[in-house]
Order: sequence, then C-alpha cells, then structure tokens
Amino acid sequence: MSIFQIGIVIIIALLGAVIGGVAVFQNTAIYRFTPEPGTPEDYGLPGMKEVTFANEDGAQLRAWIAMPDGDAPMVISFYGNFTQFGPSVQHLTPLMQLGYGVAMMEYRGSDGSAGSVGEAGFAQDARAFYDQLDRLAGVPIPAERRILHGFSLGSSIATHLAATRDAAALVLESSFDSLCRFQTRRLRGVPMCRLMWRERHDVRDRIVDVDMSILIAHGAQDTAIPLPWAQALFDAAPDPKTFKVYDKGTHTSLFDLGLAEDITRFYDALPD
Repeated sequence: MSIFQIGIVIIIALLGAVIGGVAVFQNTAIYRFTPEPGTPEDYGLPGMKEVTFANEDGAQLRAWIAMPDGDAPMVISFYGNFTQFGPSVQHLTPLMQLGYGVAMMEYRGSDGSAGSVGEAGFAQDARAFYDQLDRLAGVPIPAERRILHGFSLGSSIATHLAATRDAAALVLESSFDSLCRFQTRRLRGVPMCRLMWRERHDVRDRIVDVDMSILIAHGAQDTAIPLPWAQALFDAAPDPKTFKVYDKGTHTSLFDLGLAEDITRFYDALPD
C-alpha cells in the first residue's frame, strides 16, 4: 500500500471516529431526564388530572392538566433538561394559584416510554398534544386563550410549536438562543455541537417564524444561561415582543420574583 493510500485510510478512519463521536454525543450526552413515577397528588396538585394521548407515531404519552378558572388562559408548558416531570409541573404552581390552567406533557423516552428523546420527536409530540388538548381537557380551549410556555430547553419545543400553531402568546423563561452555545460551554470549549446534524435547538433561528406576541423572561444572575444569550434571542425575535430582566433572578427563581404576575400583566395587555 502506498503512502497516499495509507493517508486516505487514516483520513477515512478519523472521519469515521468523528462522525461516530458526534452520533454518540447526540444520542447519549445531551438529555438527562430522571424517571418520574409520581402523580399530581404527590406534588400537592390535587386539582390536576393525569391523561394520556397518542403522539404522531401512535405511541401513548402522559400529561398532567389543571383546568383554568372561568375564562382564564391555559398555559401549555414544556420543561427543561436535567430535571423531573413532577417538579417541573410544580414549578408552575404560582400560575395555577392565579387561576390559570396548566397543561404539560412528558417527553418521549424520558421515563422509558415509547420513542427516543430528541428535538424532532419532542416537536411532533407537542403538536399532537396541542391538537388533542380540547379532548383531553373535556372542553374547547380556543387559541386566543392558549399561552405557549417554555422553560430552558423547553423554550425550544415551545418555539417549535408557536411557529406551527396559533396561540395568544409565547412566553420563554430562562431560554438560550442556541443549544450549541450551551453545549460548547458545558464541554469547556470543545465545539462538538457545531458538527451535529440534529439536536440543534436553534431557538434564535426558529423564533423568526413566530406570529404572536412574545415575552422573554430572564434572570441577570442566571449562571446556566447567561443574560447576553437571552438578549440575542430577544433581538432576533419579531415584534411584538417584551424583554423582562429580573436583577436578582437565577435560572430557576423567576416565579419566586413575580413572573406569574408579569405574565398576567403581559396577557391582559394583549390586543383583542
């Protein structure tokens, strides 16, 4: 074998190793969801009910739903990474205390359910959940009384949905503009995410397709997702949009600092 041929073999082997490494990273290193066997009652949420719905693949996924008071809006929420389903629903208790309805689905593959975790699957399931919500709730909930909400990673799923379905507003809490920036920081500068062909979660690119009012809320003390990343997302978002910064806010503390009340003011000020 000539030196040239040996070089070609080495290059092919290196490319294969890189592609394999990226594939493994996408499949195993991005998502960390702890299985959640609990019920709403276990989290002090007796007014919620557990339901199941069929996703676009026909698999059954579970969701928890709390009905709104009267004509109050329903918040369709998507939770973050490195967490559990139950505590993520509990995170929205301040909204329920103000009379809002809350609906949250569990991500495919996060608790051993059918399907593998991944951006495309999450987006498909969000559409199915949105489309079946009237049946699951037992009453019609018009688009003008639906608020799409995403926390952290869930902001990507909420923005996916907002680009394809109607709602009164999109609320993004502690959101990044691109998962690549988060992963590069997490991997201490290793730019593996730049080679990923899926699991992109490029919220900044997708938000330009959203045609509804947008509220982006972020904590100035957020050490997981720095404030400039949220600013970049806000800059890319189309009008009408609002940027709310909480000077003492961390990644998870915005509801403790009045986010529920700010969502209420934002919703009440929406045009008819």
